[in-house]
Amino acid sequence: MSNYSRQTSRMDIYLEENSKTVLVRQRWKYTWLNKKGTTSWTYVEKRDFHNKADNLIWNQWGGHYKLKVKGISDFAKRNAASEFILNFDIQWELSKPHWQVNVTKIPVGTFKQSNVVWEKKEINLDTEDTVLNKKSKGYFQYPVKHEFGHAIGNSIHAYSGSHGDEYNSKSSYFYDNASIMNIGNTLRERHIDFLLKELNLMFPPTTFIFHKIN
Repeated sequence: MSNYSRQTSRMDIYLEENSKTVLVRQRWKYTWLNKKGTTSWTYVEKRDFHNKADNLIWNQWGGHYKLKVKGISDFAKRNAASEFILNFDIQWELSKPHWQVNVTKIPVGTFKQSNVVWEKKEINLDTEDTVLNKKSKGYFQYPVKHEFGHAIGNSIHAYSGSHGDEYNSKSSYFYDNASIMNIGNTLRERHIDFLLKELNLMFPPTTFIFHKIN
């Protein structure tokens, strides 16, 4: 059994056959910005923001999706009865990033719209995105978890038929408030559609399929 990897322009995928794990890793290069009236970033603040974002993303997305494989390849045959765990990670990158991440320091308790520009490989965040935000009555969310969902393929620009913000009134999932891509914190099978497409390019003719969410 071996380790495998696939590098793409927006993420790298690492598969460890022995441990039955799949790791999706993104390299983020930060630009640290300030809203008027805020203090300049210190290194400790930058480090803390990255660590909080990494931990929140790992806990929200990592270890919950379980995948199966099918096909006629040797890999698929060896792992026909196996279950793979899908994990996620971000790295602070200085030179060769997947994503340019602009983080604006804003006053505590204020709001600045965050977003992901898929075509430019750009993520725009602020310091309140690692803080629990009230989205609506009964719904609270860490915005960085939601924006990461866009960066792993939940974008209308990712591929034909894909989905983006589900709180948009035009979304087919507008009423699924609990969804992480809406205003909640719940993962859905559809949220890894793009990742499965990328995984299915690793061992043709092997197909990775959603099994369950824990």
